[in-house]
Amino acid sequence: PGKVTVRIFSQPERIMTMAVSDLLKKMGRSVFSMESDRTVDDAINALTANKVSALSVTENTRPVGIFAERDVLRTYLRDKARSFADVRLGDAMTATLITAKPDDKIDTAMNVMLKAGIGHLPVIENDKVIGMLTASDLVEYRLTSLDDEMHHLKEYIADLHDAGLD
Repeated sequence: PGKVTVRIFSQPERIMTMAVSDLLKKMGRSVFSMESDRTVDDAINALTANKVSALSVTENTRPVGIFAERDVLRTYLRDKARSFADVRLGDAMTATLITAKPDDKIDTAMNVMLKAGIGHLPVIENDKVIGMLTASDLVEYRLTSLDDEMHHLKEYIADLHDAGLD
């Protein structure tokens, strides 16, 4: 009877296996870093000036930690009597550095962030931070990929329906 058109879903499959480096290219965002001997006051000023929520903390350009908005609060609660200008960034940063590699898959990066309870994931290549993924970036990616997948499935169902009417 009717001719059935079978569509290969390369787009959703590609999205599910998209590498972190591909998302970084799409975002085109700069990475901000600061040496650990600078102050928390310097870091807060950099976060505000660059409209970012985290920066990479380095020693001799090598990443050694991350300083995010939640670190500002922790530092305040721990050192209420001290001015942020008197607190060394290396003493206030999160020193446990959970990272991704450029060839890691987006879904893997998302799972790492969820399991570790972190909002920022530095992407490291050759001992340098080449990007910083945020939880918002990954949620936006996932919503877009689900929308794309739903669109392709609707087309597939329509094709099956049309084929049945021929």
